Order: sequence, then C-alpha cells, then structure tokens
Amino acid sequence: MGFPSPATDYTEERPNLNAICRISPTSLLYEHDGDIYVIDRAVAPVRGEEFLYELWGECGLGKMMGRSLITSDGDSLEGSVLEEVITLGAVMFKIRPLHEDSRPII
Repeated sequence: MGFPSPATDYTEERPNLNAICRISPTSLLYEHDGDIYVIDRAVAPVRGEEFLYELWGECGLGKMMGRSLITSDGDSLEGSVLEEVITLGAVMFKIRPLHEDSRPII
C-alpha cells in the first residue's frame, strides 16, 4: 500500500520552445543572417521596436524612428517610399545560435 511520494507535487514539464516564444496561429518564423525571428502578425509594431516589412516584393527587418524606416542594414527609407511599405508583424523573439562554426576555438 504505502503513501504517495511528496515529490509528485514538484514535478515540472520540460521546457517547450513553442510555449516560451508563444507560438500561435498568427506567428511567423523568419530567418535573417543566421538568426530566427518570431513574428506575430496580429501585433502592430510600436515605434522604435523591430518589425518585419515587405517593400517591392522583398521582406526585411526594420524600425520606425520618427518619420524614417531604418532597415537592418542601417539604410534610412523616407518620404513617398514609406507609402509602399507593408507591415507584416512585430518581432516578438529573436533566436540566435550560440556557437558558430566560422569562429575559431581558443
């Protein structure tokens, strides 16, 4: 017969990347320069925060700073070009590899 183990009250689930990054049906994964970005298409980006956009059929990452869109390359888009920018969603998480094969091991 025995008694129930007191350790059963302290069991934890394994970490789940989908739960940590709040992956939902509106989420989109976007790869850029070896990093993976979790984009939420249902969230409107806030000024100064990174978001995914489409311009002339190309996707890119950028931030709205004042009346300019600063791209991930550091270019500034201003004026009538901004009318053609389509906002695809806000960046919620960035997943970056810790180890790169291109770096030497010391």
